[in-house]
Amino acid sequence: MRPRRRGATSGSRLRAVPARSRVTVRRGPAAPRLATLAAALRQSRDAIGKLEGELEALLATLRDPAARADAAAADRLHSAVVAAGTALAGLRR
Repeated sequence: MRPRRRGATSGSRLRAVPARSRVTVRRGPAAPRLATLAAALRQSRDAIGKLEGELEALLATLRDPAARADAAAADRLHSAVVAAGTALAGLRR
């Protein structure tokens, strides 16, 4: 078997890549900056940590038969849920 012969490459056959290729990924508005995203992640982590703390305190109170639930526990838990929801919604932007 003879190896295939390749023709000489001429400069006219080579095409220049266009500035905006058809395979260019088109994106919507500019992606959020890294600092903004990091701040949003930090805020959501803090809010979820606060929610976790409130839930742990409530569970500890419920497990102890002699303990009484704090009157403001429900309000603190509700505000922690709202803060966590707001922080997580901020990540979707």
